[in-house]
Amino acid sequence: MFKPSSMRSISIVLSTLLYLPLVVAYAAQLDDVEPVKEFESYFYLGAKAGLMHYQNACESWSISCDGDDVGFGGFAGYQAWQYLGFETAYLDLGEAVAHYSESGVNNTYTGSMKGWEISAVTRFSLSESFELFAKAGSLYWDGDNRGPHSRNSDSDWAPMLGAGVEYQLAPSWVARLEYQYIDSLGSELIGGSNGHLTTLGISYRFGQAATKTQPPAKDTPVTLPEKIPPVIPKPVVLPAVTVTSLFDFDSSELTNPDSLAPVIERLKRAPTAVANIKGYTDSKGNAVYNQALSERRAQAVADYLIAAGIKPEQIEVHGYGEQFPVMKNDTSEHRHENRRVLIHIQSTTSEVNPEI
Repeated sequence: MFKPSSMRSISIVLSTLLYLPLVVAYAAQLDDVEPVKEFESYFYLGAKAGLMHYQNACESWSISCDGDDVGFGGFAGYQAWQYLGFETAYLDLGEAVAHYSESGVNNTYTGSMKGWEISAVTRFSLSESFELFAKAGSLYWDGDNRGPHSRNSDSDWAPMLGAGVEYQLAPSWVARLEYQYIDSLGSELIGGSNGHLTTLGISYRFGQAATKTQPPAKDTPVTLPEKIPPVIPKPVVLPAVTVTSLFDFDSSELTNPDSLAPVIERLKRAPTAVANIKGYTDSKGNAVYNQALSERRAQAVADYLIAAGIKPEQIEVHGYGEQFPVMKNDTSEHRHENRRVLIHIQSTTSEVNPEI
């Protein structure tokens, strides 16, 4: 049933297997921002299903040829390092069906393929939720070719390349869109074909569950003094004010705006005081994306202060991305401490009585 292929790409696959993770890792080192220092290895299990297309599945003299079917399988892997992991999968590649006219009789021939895949995988983060991945390896296939008066079986190894994108639905659950090319499936005994498998899948990563965070506090109006405090004859020294506001994963929304009340009070009582607002993120995801996220977090605090009546010239906004973590980014709790905005007001001399 299958039309044999004349080319094999084993040497290309092996070269890709050896060098692809090294190329990605080297590219990450070229970034001006320091790469993620802490990486947690993990195991994962998943399942996938989609469309299998057998390329040139039938001989040219076939009456009809159907080289498309549903392909599905399960996979397991271990991401040992940030840019290199290993994966194995069991795949059912479905069937291809052809009809031939033989001695005036239309006969049907059906070919099917199943097998075990072994591959190396490299991943590269696009953001805190998206990852690109590529893999190279080999498929040990087991195929059948069944006709009205015959049945032939054979098995062998075939080189395989794949690529796709993954989206983190939750700390442990990941959705996957994947394309795989399998070169030279089959043999002279059962016929051959090149395979194209496109699937959607989902996987569970062990040890990646994050600790549940407290629900965001409801926004409540800030209570401000109704009367301007009286002027005292001698100036007083107001101590420095430092407030830290934590943020949820991949979010720039304030979770506890009430904590900013001391900052608002100080800036109103000391019109010459300036609030230095610094935004930070944890180290998960792309460094460029994290830099922009830290700036949005700092700006969210600044916007809240302005809405409360603070003058814009009393506010300085800075974003530092994943730099200067207060904790190592080795656990979900520590990463939560690094997702922060720090507001600092230096000690100020004021003629307003701070106790009123």
